[in-house]
Amino acid sequence: MINTILSFLSEFRRTIRIADGVDILLMSVFLYSALVWFKQTASRRVLVGMFFLFVVYLLAQAFDMYLTSLVFHTGFAVLLIVLVVIFQEDLRRMFERFASLGSLRRLRRVKATAMDVDALVEAVFTLAADKTGALVVLKGNEPLDRHLNGGVFLGGEISKPLLYSLFDASSPGHDGAAVVDGNRIDKFSAHLPISKNQKEVAGRGTRHSAALGLSECSDALVIVASEERGVVSVAEGGKLEEAASAAALMARVEKYMEAKFPQQTTATWKRLLMKHGLLKMLALTLAIVAWFAMAYNPHTIQRTFVTHIEYRYPPTRLLLDERAPDEARITLSGSERSFRFLDPGSLKISIDLTEARIGRQEIAITEKNVRLPTNLTLYRIEPRVIRLHLHEPPAPGANSEIAPKKGEAKTNGR
Repeated sequence: MINTILSFLSEFRRTIRIADGVDILLMSVFLYSALVWFKQTASRRVLVGMFFLFVVYLLAQAFDMYLTSLVFHTGFAVLLIVLVVIFQEDLRRMFERFASLGSLRRLRRVKATAMDVDALVEAVFTLAADKTGALVVLKGNEPLDRHLNGGVFLGGEISKPLLYSLFDASSPGHDGAAVVDGNRIDKFSAHLPISKNQKEVAGRGTRHSAALGLSECSDALVIVASEERGVVSVAEGGKLEEAASAAALMARVEKYMEAKFPQQTTATWKRLLMKHGLLKMLALTLAIVAWFAMAYNPHTIQRTFVTHIEYRYPPTRLLLDERAPDEARITLSGSERSFRFLDPGSLKISIDLTEARIGRQEIAITEKNVRLPTNLTLYRIEPRVIRLHLHEPPAPGANSEIAPKKGEAKTNGR
């Protein structure tokens, strides 16, 4: 047992490459993004089903179950289309998040003046106590423009008088939402998408349905003051919950802002490692397991290819006769994965004739004459030695006794 482990470690150390480590890290990043998406998306059951199918496919590959593997291969394109249709909104959100990661606007928002949470919470609870409806959107990292309908640009700092005036019953825009970006109300009188989750909004009004609808398709936090019941509710991540008190709402808003726009109090590398640490460890583990299952194959195999021979830089005024070979057979040695992305058309034997002389001669083909991809070695060449005949072009008016190289016309004098 120990000898087997030591033998495996020795083989692994001999065959592992830096590119393999980069490959695993990149796959870990993709898997981590997928896991975060899995955690946030509302279609978890469908994703669990897809994960189960992926496990079945890996088992079918591992145990060489031909029929099951064939069904998966033939149905892959259809399955991809189905996934795009089912998760089109989630995929769009994911691409929008990637597009906004390095934006200067986001950096400016992180450094912006802290939100006046006290004024916001006090105003919302005052409006609820007065049975005045209100809808306030706290913008996260994702863009909201495509989800909003209408709205009037404002750009004013958050204050209690401003919030009271915006949601006053006599104000023409009081039925819409106020969108908060940083410490400013970006726009007001904006209309939000309506949720189709009747179970979650049962017994509540249109404002609650709109708040839940926006939280389902973005990372925004939406605060609702009910004009019928006089309570305050919070919608986030497709869930609608009632805020028990002003202190509870304040804690919820501060937690949200800290999660979306953390203060730079800890080192960047610590934040990168510690945030969602369990998900990152799981992603790395899955990437390593997938790499060993699908990419790692240390066994050496050999494959033979017919390769074109090109002759470069022949001496001036010398011709190469047509009996020079145009092709050769080369046998390459390497691992299965090294051959996986090999393009046989890229293989070529190049013979340098710069030092060639007139007459018959033999030239040995070595590894330096063969253009090889990385991680593949030359095992055999047939023929190993090629015979060439270089001659001067025939004089005008004379018939050549030696045929020219293919593609070169004979010269016939008249």
